[in-house]
Amino acid sequence: MTTAYQFRNAPQQLGPLQQVLDPITRHDLAKIPIRPGWRILDVGAGAGSITRHLAATVGPTGTVIAVDLDTHLLNPTNIIDVYQRDLRDGLDLPVEPGSLNLIHSRCVLEHLTNRTDLLTQMITLLRPGGWLLLGEIVYSRALVHHALTDDDSDLIYRSVHAILDTLAAGGTDLDWGNLTHAALLDVGMTQVYSYTRADTWTGGGPGCLLLADNARQLHDRLLHTDLTDADLRRFGELMTDPTVALRGYQYTSTLAQKPE
Repeated sequence: MTTAYQFRNAPQQLGPLQQVLDPITRHDLAKIPIRPGWRILDVGAGAGSITRHLAATVGPTGTVIAVDLDTHLLNPTNIIDVYQRDLRDGLDLPVEPGSLNLIHSRCVLEHLTNRTDLLTQMITLLRPGGWLLLGEIVYSRALVHHALTDDDSDLIYRSVHAILDTLAAGGTDLDWGNLTHAALLDVGMTQVYSYTRADTWTGGGPGCLLLADNARQLHDRLLHTDLTDADLRRFGELMTDPTVALRGYQYTSTLAQKPE
């Protein structure tokens, strides 16, 4: 069983993911009184959209540390420091304990079996009063709002569940987002707040393009489910059809503060 992230850091995957999740993350970050000069860690920075957003927020006197296994889409600046790390080995960063104001991590810990240790390391790096923002996709029943035929609707339903089931079989804990709140309370974090949302995705939009790319990347493994190659080709077509509407991935955000 793999314990690594199961998708490549490619624009075809990260572009739609950012379009879907960045508005949620920015909404979450707006709840935190981020100030110029803050020192921030972005764990699993991907293509860097949130890293850049944070850099613009902290300004030239601040620092944003971006960490990812694949850093080819991340560009260091006078504000942004980039570190390539395999998080299965821990954070291992040149950062003093108790020195960070904020740590953000999105769709990362659910993929790693050492998530509890990583969470402990993150909290250790936070200064008293520092903030932690975590977000994960969680397992939920697919819901197809509209497709041209019942067969298409059934195929979309089966394909979405096959993607989720394949990720779970590969080691992704799609229940972790539901457990994060309790885990943070158990280690003494305060001001813990969680919320979950799932938006409607339309064929041709970023959410459906994300699903289509997920299916492409998992193609060979999906053939071990009840899906055929023809099914997967049709699913890809449906994800570009503007008459298709479905409930997208369910995403849970959890915000917490380290005690003063």
